[in-house]
Amino acid sequence: MAGVEITLNAFAKLNLYLEVLRRREDGYHDIRSLMLSVDLADTVGICDAPSGISVEADAPGVPSGSENLCWKAADALRRYAGVRRGAEVRLVKRIPAAAGLGGGSSDAASTLVGLNKLWGLGLTEAQLAAVAAGVGSDVPFFLRGGLQLAEARGNRLTPLEGTPAARFVVAVPDLEVSAAWAYGALKMGLTSATRVTRMRLLRTSLDADGVTEILHNDLERGVEESHPVVRRLKDDLRARGALGCLMSGSGPAVFGVVRDEVSATSIASAVRRAGVSTFAVGPVRSGWSGTERA
Repeated sequence: MAGVEITLNAFAKLNLYLEVLRRREDGYHDIRSLMLSVDLADTVGICDAPSGISVEADAPGVPSGSENLCWKAADALRRYAGVRRGAEVRLVKRIPAAAGLGGGSSDAASTLVGLNKLWGLGLTEAQLAAVAAGVGSDVPFFLRGGLQLAEARGNRLTPLEGTPAARFVVAVPDLEVSAAWAYGALKMGLTSATRVTRMRLLRTSLDADGVTEILHNDLERGVEESHPVVRRLKDDLRARGALGCLMSGSGPAVFGVVRDEVSATSIASAVRRAGVSTFAVGPVRSGWSGTERA
């Protein structure tokens, strides 16, 4: 990379609550989800280029062309704003791919934020969100991050006050689950009355006990039936002291809720083993953070 470089930390997310309401005519699903940014992050480095878009990643299996969400984000922003410049994007991956933690979507949102500044576009968050919605359902969330209620396809967002006073242990088995597959395996479980009760709990104090009370994911049961390791990891987290456990998004990552950083670090170390990556994480108030340097 040459010239001015924008470097952003692109944070992962956890779904503390995920309810699938209905299948839409466009093939997507309407959802209701409580999403939280956490301090597990990829690094996204962005430079201007005379033309073309290139993406490089330090992890195997990450596409570098038009299948990459960063490439799609840069291309969509260039077309939206009528930009003739190009971009070079470099990814340092720490968020496991296809795990339900939103790594690709977060990288794409950071790409939009970085290029908006690098190209001097001056677009508002609302304008960036319009571009982001065409890149992927979760991408708009990461433009602001923090704690938000996501509805419709996930792109109708309501920011919520504060962040949970809790820590989390994230455990990721060595397998990939696509969102399309997880929705195809969907098995609805809660009654509508139970769902209403759970949604009311979103307005309560979100300490570790409060977070544990609201945990629910409609996609979890179908994924667990095909991938029993997901259930085993949840059982392991509980056995080692987690207050409650849930699969995040379309999985297969699961997380346990704990009260403090010491407990999170201890449990993450105990659960870690061959074929399972673990992370002790905490909430953050933004979807990204970054710097600019020449």
